[in-house]
Amino acid sequence: MNIRVIITVLILLLTIPAQAQRRKVQRPKISPEEQKRMEKLERMRAATEKVMIIDSMVVNKEDFLKHYKLSQETGSIKDGDDFFHSKNNDGLFVYLNELGNKCYFSLQETDSTSNLYYAEAINTEWSQPVKLEGINDEQQFQKVNYPYMMGDGSTFYFAATGDEEGLGGYDIYMTTYDSEENRFLRPVNIGMPFNSEANDYLYVIDEYANLGWFATDRNQEEGKVCIYVFVPSATRHNYDSEEYTPEEISSFARIDCIANTWDDEDTYHQALQRLEEVKMQKPQQANRNAITFVINDDITYHQLSDFQEPHNVMRYQQLVNLRKRQTNLNQALDKIREVYASASSKEREAMNQEILSGEQEALLLAREAHDLEKAIRNAENLFLTKYK
Repeated sequence: MNIRVIITVLILLLTIPAQAQRRKVQRPKISPEEQKRMEKLERMRAATEKVMIIDSMVVNKEDFLKHYKLSQETGSIKDGDDFFHSKNNDGLFVYLNELGNKCYFSLQETDSTSNLYYAEAINTEWSQPVKLEGINDEQQFQKVNYPYMMGDGSTFYFAATGDEEGLGGYDIYMTTYDSEENRFLRPVNIGMPFNSEANDYLYVIDEYANLGWFATDRNQEEGKVCIYVFVPSATRHNYDSEEYTPEEISSFARIDCIANTWDDEDTYHQALQRLEEVKMQKPQQANRNAITFVINDDITYHQLSDFQEPHNVMRYQQLVNLRKRQTNLNQALDKIREVYASASSKEREAMNQEILSGEQEALLLAREAHDLEKAIRNAENLFLTKYK
């Protein structure tokens, strides 16, 4: 056989397996939608918030609400049917503020979507529902539920489905109220580890116990949910990619093991103690609307309903929240000062700045509370003088 022919045949034989091998490793094409979903997941995983989760419990979804143990000052979460004494609000939830004079709730619309509303107590009746402006104006959400308003009367959390930025099922969102525009700002997805491709909802921050709660059905069998209790932070800190590997950050995002988040033993045990104290508290028996507020030398109010000036009930609630923020901040400063003596020089340097910032904020809160109390008193006296 011609030597040139033999060489040609050998070359062909050698190239066939290589070509076949290249064909074998070809990956299936990914649709643009799937590519976008994967990029979103990776983006959120990379921005996973660093949070200490101190406890978890798997419970029945139908009665999971009873396992949320909140301080009495936080307000309360109610089942819609129980709160409104009806059967038209199945699966919809209500947040009632501490004073019991304002509630936020989800209502089902005629097109089977749901939106958030609020109502205020007028004497013994609730006002007509008013839709929360700014939350779903663009109809980016299909179902909006699980409302919770922070004590500042501005920071608002809820869960919703249908948004393009969501991971799947219910995702948890945060927004703030713009008092000048009388509407909420565009909601922001709070990301991982709180959100997943499953249903995640009912995010509550108990400022008085310094504990946070949320529920999820990720990795759960039908009819079950897992409730997580965590230590909230005033500022968001994400896991540092230089300190943790991508695999470790992904594990934190999935909440594979809550013990892996216990990076400060003192913080962990103190949080557990606060959780036990909240669980042991007795139901409040006193009138939630009972107050003591001096108007002048002759008049002292003992009920919220005593206020005559139309805006003073709302102002008084703001005053209560300011005072609570003062108390919480002063307690936090006291704890920092307690550990200051035994801290290293580097830790003291960081604490000095934290204490200074905290003291400045405490001073501003005290001035704001003083001015607001004075404004309430003056407005009430002017109203009484004018209409008495």
